Amino acid sequence: MHKEFNEKDISLTFAKGLQVLSAFDAHDRDMTVPMIAKKTNINRTVARRLILTLQHLGYLECRNHTYRLTPHILSLASGFLQGRDFGKHVTPILRTFSEKLKEAISFAMLDIDQAIYVAHSPGDSAMITQGFTVGSCLPLQATAVGRALIAFSSQEQQDHIFNHVIRVQYTEDTLTDIDDLKKEIDTIIAQGYAVVKNEFEKGVTSLAVPVLGSNKELIGALGIVGPNPKFEDGKQQEQRILSLQHCARSIAIYAG
Repeated sequence: MHKEFNEKDISLTFAKGLQVLSAFDAHDRDMTVPMIAKKTNINRTVARRLILTLQHLGYLECRNHTYRLTPHILSLASGFLQGRDFGKHVTPILRTFSEKLKEAISFAMLDIDQAIYVAHSPGDSAMITQGFTVGSCLPLQATAVGRALIAFSSQEQQDHIFNHVIRVQYTEDTLTDIDDLKKEIDTIIAQGYAVVKNEFEKGVTSLAVPVLGSNKELIGALGIVGPNPKFEDGKQQEQRILSLQHCARSIAIYAG
């Protein structure tokens, strides 16, 4: 969540530069200066200067007056991933449990008002309906990993999420009422896992468990996704939950 700072202590120019980088996503991979300025609500002249700076630094490239991110952008995340031994420990753990369950497993962390995948072990690609991978962002409200993150986050974080995060109606089944969401969160806390069906994508169920540190503080959440029929067998569901919880305890040793 955003912490309040004195404006004098913050570089607004740097913040706007990050806004420009964040403007590029799956829907807007290639944008012109006017498009970026409009999306970020930054003055076109200022946006152009920021874009040229980012191009000079190697984070953007330009073709026919259209800009896109370069692979250099991944260097910004490498320190975080390497610092927590994702490649050395977390990813191999995910792979072991993914092979055991024959499911794709994703590890997500709370990123202010969304869930962001920081590690992923692929299973059957046919089960991944929207091609999510490391760096993909998901809404907190309508996904199992998102609700698991809400449920086991601090009270301060929960208050921020409930008071400020926009609740989008992704399908007719999406919970948007704040009281209904709070009841669902209470259920998740009590049972220790989250199940969300048809709320982010019709015909799709997601299952997630929290990854908690030694002091029960939230580190992240592990989730699997698949078509609804795959989650109808109660015995298999229980086995998935137990395996994910085992995986979460193993990951917590290194990811905290």
